[in-house]
Formats: sequence, structure tokens, C-alpha cells
Amino acid sequence: MSFLIHVDGVSDLGQTRARNEDSFTVLPDLGTAVVADGMGGHPGGDVASQTAAREAEAVLSDRLPLPPEVRADPDLALANLGQTMEAAVMAAHNAIRARGKSDTALAGMGTTLTAMAIDPLSGNFGIGHVGDSRAYRFREGDLLQLTRDDTWVQERVEHEDLTPEQAKRHPFGHLLTQCVGLEAPPEPHVVTGQVQAGDLYLLCSDGLVGMLEDEAMVGLLREAAGETPRAIAGRLVDAANKSGGLDNITAAILIVTGA
Repeated sequence: MSFLIHVDGVSDLGQTRARNEDSFTVLPDLGTAVVADGMGGHPGGDVASQTAAREAEAVLSDRLPLPPEVRADPDLALANLGQTMEAAVMAAHNAIRARGKSDTALAGMGTTLTAMAIDPLSGNFGIGHVGDSRAYRFREGDLLQLTRDDTWVQERVEHEDLTPEQAKRHPFGHLLTQCVGLEAPPEPHVVTGQVQAGDLYLLCSDGLVGMLEDEAMVGLLREAAGETPRAIAGRLVDAANKSGGLDNITAAILIVTGA
């Protein structure tokens, strides 16, 4: 079975920030989306996120769709897609490092990065991820987080030093344990799997999830059934702004339908 992938997104300044340090790109023909959130308090957060999103997009555009001989082997195709997502993240890291070396005013810039690609012929998906921007799957009314936050509080939750509720309110909630662009190379997380017709995938910066609980997002996604990806992303961004908009807000939506 083949699929159609519908992709779009929205990025917004929010209610309190002077500039938007989030970036996103989409390649609808290739079923891809990329979301990056430049690190606040570091030089060139907006430059870092733009560089990362563009470089990841360039790698995905160059390497997708997978060659027919790779697609012919399901296991090889899924592994290759995962390798492609990791390559996109590392290319973004190297591009930011090179930009920082060529312009000392930008030295030390960094960003989160979450990229997703869906192969419309096989239904395989791949995610490459570093930082605390997230990827979710919304299937049959249920929302599932597919990525793990690279944050200090997430580590504390996993060690059972904090509860999930304590982590949400913790003053160090956005302290990253790794990102793209700093001196230490990141170790990208790669997630692969299979889509189903009717699936919706959400990539977003922490400016969205910091303002909306999962239950609120589920309600909005249910209400938005049948709308375009851009309209759904706009609904989420508007809701985050109404809840305070304390950060830049970005949402990219990928909707899977039968061909």
C-alpha cells in the first residue's frame, strides 16, 4: 500500500520574545519536516536554527527517495532511512560549527533539531533528534511522544529522582544535556517505524509543549480532524499563545492518507 503525505507548519514569535529563534522547513514531495529551536542565551540562536534546518533539508533532499534497490529490501530500507536521518543531524551540526568558526560573533551557537521523513511507497518513517524539540504521533485519538528530551530533568525522571509532574515545574526544566552545534558532537537519537493511513505526526519546539498539556493538544487535534496541516499547526500555535506564549512556538504537521 502506498500513501500520500501532506506536510506544512507554522512558526510564531510568541508573546514575550523579541525575535524568533525557531526555524522549520518542509518538503511535501518527500514527506519530510524539520524543526529547530535555537538556544536562548547563546549568540546567534536564530542563525543556528536556520542553518540546521536548511542543512538537514539539503541532506534529505539529496538522499531521498531511497534508491529502488534499497527499497526492495524492507529491513535494508528501514536501516538506510535511519542512517539518513542521523546523517541529516550530523550535517547540521557540522554546518553550524563551520559557520561559528568563520564568524567569531556566532561562536558557541547551538540549536535543537528534530527531523522526520516518511517514505510514501513503503510507509517507513525515520526521525533524527537532538535536544528538547519533540515528535509525536496522533493515531486513533491517542497522542504518543516518539522522542526523548535531552534535558537534565528527563534524566532525573529516568533515575526516579523527580516525578514527571515535578519535572514540568522544575526551574531547570529546559537545561539541555546535548544540542546541535556546540563543541561536543551530539549523539543523535534515531527512531524508525511504520505509518498507518490516518496517522498525524507533530514536530514542535518546546514553546508549544511548554504552554499546552498533552490533554489539551489531544482535544485540539480531535477538533481539527479533516483540516489542512497548516490549519492544524495554526490551531496549536494560537492555543499556545493564548496560554501565555512565553517562548517562540513552532509546529509542523505531517498527515498520512491512503494514495
